[in-house]
Amino acid sequence: MNEQIEEQELEDYHTIEVEDEQEEKLDYPDLKIKIDKDQYSIYEMKRKYDRGKICMDPSFQRNFVWKNKQMSELIESVIIGIPLPLIYLAESQRGDLVVVDGRQRLTTFIKFLNDEFRLNGLRILKDINGCCFSDLEKEKRYSKYATSIEDFQLVVQVIKYPTPDKVRFDIFDRVNRGGTPLNKQEMRNALYQGQSTQMLKELSEGEAFLAATGGSISPKHMKDRYIILRALCFDLYQKRKLTDADGKIVEYRSDIEDFLGTGMEFLNRMPSEELRGLKEEFERTMWHIYHIIGDNAFRIPTEYERRRPISMTLFEALYYLFQPFVQIKEEDITKLQESVKELLKDPVFLESLQFSVDSKNHVDIRFHKVMEKYQEKFNDK
Repeated sequence: MNEQIEEQELEDYHTIEVEDEQEEKLDYPDLKIKIDKDQYSIYEMKRKYDRGKICMDPSFQRNFVWKNKQMSELIESVIIGIPLPLIYLAESQRGDLVVVDGRQRLTTFIKFLNDEFRLNGLRILKDINGCCFSDLEKEKRYSKYATSIEDFQLVVQVIKYPTPDKVRFDIFDRVNRGGTPLNKQEMRNALYQGQSTQMLKELSEGEAFLAATGGSISPKHMKDRYIILRALCFDLYQKRKLTDADGKIVEYRSDIEDFLGTGMEFLNRMPSEELRGLKEEFERTMWHIYHIIGDNAFRIPTEYERRRPISMTLFEALYYLFQPFVQIKEEDITKLQESVKELLKDPVFLESLQFSVDSKNHVDIRFHKVMEKYQEKFNDK
């Protein structure tokens, strides 16, 4: 059982550190952090939701778990005017709002205004047990309750765009501390919804990726999508194709969360035809790796009998090595197999795969080593 659990993990997933002091300093100066406090009535929040301006089901949130009793008591609290905790929202690049904290409450309000449940078990306002929202509106003696629900003011904190991802993620973590641990890829998936999130989902569920990884990366918490996103972003970055919203070439500075967020934005801006080509390129590369190296391709070799988990850094490095090949000739197969074996015997390359894996220094080293090996073996291409 423990072996099965281990193989569901990514080797480098919880070991991301940056040791270079000079690069660490880049994380802190001139951070643009803006959090606005506002108030919206429940009616206004429902209108925003109905217009698709509020994302109520981001992947990092728990599923809706409240029972009828909890929902009923919340509506009763609103009617009698009990203050509610803050609701936290994050603004996307398009101006939409993602729910960071308060989804259970907002979902309850929307469900009640849509007549999706009836009040039950109320101990203070017992006379409205069994009522739905439209009942309150129609019944003259209860209409004031309906009005008080719609007019009730929710105090909202909005994390404004473009607060850096590392800051937004930290806020998410602090707000939700004590609940289900948050996962940065799940939060990123909620913040950058669009064609990028759809493509990552399709690639992670595709036969090529599952074959190349032996189906051993759990989709739980989107770890599979995370390593795919990293591979795509670093490949585009190495080719100087990754640009920000202003069209400037992205420079990597050990800022992995902002880097991947910029990558999601880039993929969302990509013309659909180019994105389709990128998807086909990824699947083709996965099949090449699977047929030439096998489904253990992304595991760092060990002296011990037990297999190590899949390495996300080896995944992105081998993707970069194999990606240029549209078709692979018979004579290229041996060269590619030799390239992988030689790289995995290089102590400098191995160190870049396993320590401070997101420092700019080690990112540059591992991709430089791959490029050197490619030029050595295929300099006639």
